[in-house]
Amino acid sequence: MKFTLLLILFIGTAVSISGILRVPLHKMYKEPREYHDSRRRQNRAQQSSTLFRVARNGVKNIKNNLNAAYYGEISLGTPPQYFSVIFDTGSSNLWVPSSSCYLSLACWNHQYYKRSQSSTYRKDGRHIKISYGTGEVKGFLSTDTLTVNSIHVLNQTFGEITSESREPFWKAKFDGIFGLAFPSIAANGVLPPVYNMVSQKLIDTSIFSFLDRNIGASLGGELIFGGINEDLVIKNSLNPIPLNRLGYWQFIMDRVKTSTGDQWCKYGCNAIADTGTSMIIGPEIDILNIFKTLNATISNGFGAVDCAQVSYLPPITFDINGRSYTLESNDYILRLKDGVKTLCLVGFSPATYSQKISWILGDVFLGKFYTVFDFEKHTISFGQLK
Repeated sequence: MKFTLLLILFIGTAVSISGILRVPLHKMYKEPREYHDSRRRQNRAQQSSTLFRVARNGVKNIKNNLNAAYYGEISLGTPPQYFSVIFDTGSSNLWVPSSSCYLSLACWNHQYYKRSQSSTYRKDGRHIKISYGTGEVKGFLSTDTLTVNSIHVLNQTFGEITSESREPFWKAKFDGIFGLAFPSIAANGVLPPVYNMVSQKLIDTSIFSFLDRNIGASLGGELIFGGINEDLVIKNSLNPIPLNRLGYWQFIMDRVKTSTGDQWCKYGCNAIADTGTSMIIGPEIDILNIFKTLNATISNGFGAVDCAQVSYLPPITFDINGRSYTLESNDYILRLKDGVKTLCLVGFSPATYSQKISWILGDVFLGKFYTVFDFEKHTISFGQLK
C-alpha cells in the first residue's frame, strides 16, 4: 500500500498521528573547539588526492565534510538491527559498519551489522570504497531488507564497512550514511534506497521534502518521503529550480548579495543543497570577503563576530532562478557556548579546493526554508515556512 512516510526530527518517543508515522531524529551539537579542529582537518583533506572521487560518468566530484546536524534511526535485516544514520543529500550510498570491521577504532564505537543473524541477508561481495572530504570508508556490498519507520524496502544493497578512517567517524554520533542523491554518483552504481521505495510502490511519488531547522534552533525538523507537509510550507512559495547536472542536487545560483551593495557569484555559479553539511561553503576569496563585510575576526578558517553586534549585521540574499532567498543575521550567525562565554560564528566557511561546484548550501541555508527534492522532474524547490 502506498503512503507518505514522515520522519520527524525531534527528541522524544515515536508516535503515530492520523496514519502518519513519526520517528525521532536527534540533533548533533558541536563545541567551538570541534569546529576549529574540524576546519583544520578539512583543509588538510581538501589539499589531498583523496578529496575527489570519480563517479560512473567519469566526472570528478567533491563531497564536503560530514559535519551534519541531524541523525535518525533505520534498521537492516530480519529481525531488525538498528542504526543511527545521517540522511545526506550530498551522497548516494547507504552504508553501516560491518561485524567484520575489526581494526578500525571508529567501528568499535558504533553499532555494526551482523549478516549471520539476518534471515533475509543476501551475499553480494563486491568491494566498495567511498572517499569524503574528511575521510573514507571501505568494505563490501551486501543485500538485505531495509526498514525506515514501518516501510520495508526489500533487497536493498548497501555497504558493509570494514574500514573507517578515524576522522570524522570515530566520535560521530551516527553509525552510517543514508544517501539521498542521484545514482550517477553512487559507488559501484548501487541503486539508492529512494529509487527502491518508488519501484516497490512504497511511496506515491519520487520526491522527498526536508525541513532542516537551523543548527542553532532548539526545535528539530522533518523529512518526508513521497510528499510535502502543507502545514509547514506556503505551497505557492515553492519555486521549482531546474538541476543543471544529475548527481548532487546541483543548480545555478544567480548571485549572493547584501543590502550594503556587496555581491559575490556575480555572474552565476554552481551550487548544491547538502543536508550533510552544517555551514554554507563557498570559494575562499568570496567567503573571506563576506567575513570582511561583516567585520569578522578570522581564525582557523572561521569568522567570529561580536555577539553584541549581531542584530546590526546586514541580511545576506541568495538569488536563485528569479527569486530571492534571504538570511537575516540571526539565521547565519551560530551562537556556541565556549565555557562561560558565548562564541558567535559566521555560518560560512571557505573552501580551499578548485572545482566546478563553487557553493554548498548546508544547514545554515536549508534551516530557513522548506526544501523539496524531485527525482522525477529533476528540480529542487525552496519554500517559505508558515
